[in-house]
Amino acid sequence: MMRFMKMINRFLSVSCLCIGMIACTQIKDTGNVKDKCDIIDLSLRQEENLIPLSEISDSVHYIPLETSDSCLIGSVDKLLRTDDGNFIVVDKEVASSVLLFDSEGNFLNRIGCRGQGQSEYVMIEDVAYRDGCIYVWDGIQKKVIKYLENGTFVETYLFDYTAYSMECVGEKLFAFCCDYTPNRSLYRDGQYPSLILFDAGTDEVTPYLYFDEKTNNTAYTSVLNNLYGGNLALPLNDTIYEVTGGGASAKYILRYNKNYLSNKNAYIAKSQTEKMTADDTMKASIDEKFPQLISYFACDSLSLLFMRMGGFLYYGFYYPDSGIYKEASACGKYPVVNDVDGSFLFSPRCVDGNRVYCLIEPSALSTRSKLPVDVEIEDNPILAEIYMRYNDED
Repeated sequence: MMRFMKMINRFLSVSCLCIGMIACTQIKDTGNVKDKCDIIDLSLRQEENLIPLSEISDSVHYIPLETSDSCLIGSVDKLLRTDDGNFIVVDKEVASSVLLFDSEGNFLNRIGCRGQGQSEYVMIEDVAYRDGCIYVWDGIQKKVIKYLENGTFVETYLFDYTAYSMECVGEKLFAFCCDYTPNRSLYRDGQYPSLILFDAGTDEVTPYLYFDEKTNNTAYTSVLNNLYGGNLALPLNDTIYEVTGGGASAKYILRYNKNYLSNKNAYIAKSQTEKMTADDTMKASIDEKFPQLISYFACDSLSLLFMRMGGFLYYGFYYPDSGIYKEASACGKYPVVNDVDGSFLFSPRCVDGNRVYCLIEPSALSTRSKLPVDVEIEDNPILAEIYMRYNDED
């Protein structure tokens, strides 16, 4: 999603709330990080190459999320799996809630609530999970709130920077992705960091992955949940990073046609010298002839890349053990065809081990009788649990 309008809304909200929180931090400079890593060669064929779901998966299981007045879901902005198999459903925009369901979809409890108290959030910017604890990043109050899975409040950490994605990478250690939004106190030689590591135990801040100050943050669309599962994907960046408590390291480099690379570099140069509106950016995402990453997820045995370029949509499947890469492509439609039952689009929202989770909105089902579960049109979403194959040769 583009950040421009959200930034305006956040500014207005902050002005109205008049809440000031200042954290004393120590800044440690690291510069940019480059390491040796695997290279994934993208095909990006401008022709239809559909892949059936049955070719890349073994089975599908359906989990209807319980529907009641206490757990109504307006939208699913993020989906996480806990160590014991529960589901964390994050509804940022509609209900502004974090809900916990068990492995069968039964509602367990809420995590926190809206408000201005120490244990409350004004706005959910992101949610992370680690070792039985749930962390809510409130981008307005500039704080991380820690809860137990049963909803019990533990403590709050103040973080006085602007960021849109968060991951807990260690005990009281957090990674924050700023996309291309400048944090002026971290300015260095005409650059700002895209990634910040924050040690809440010592208040030490460590910036990584600097970008040019001329970067126009309305000239791109963000990668969905771009800091997820210890992996970081940035717009207009051909490197997938692995983020740990020790910092950021390159995991994969996406390599493709030199002409596409030249087109991307020309677009970046243009965005740094010309004023671009949100409409310009949306048009460019369709017209420009270079790949733009929509989402990235890493399973145990494969990585999933969802991309677009020039009206075409692509799903890439990379199997690191064998080095095999296969790619589905289609113009104006999803390139992975659900030949199992046709009830959902293959659009991953969460991964756990070698399982991928997609959402099914009951209101969008044309023939609900195809599903082996009973649902009503106004029910909460259904999770499609897809068991992916462990390698491309099965």
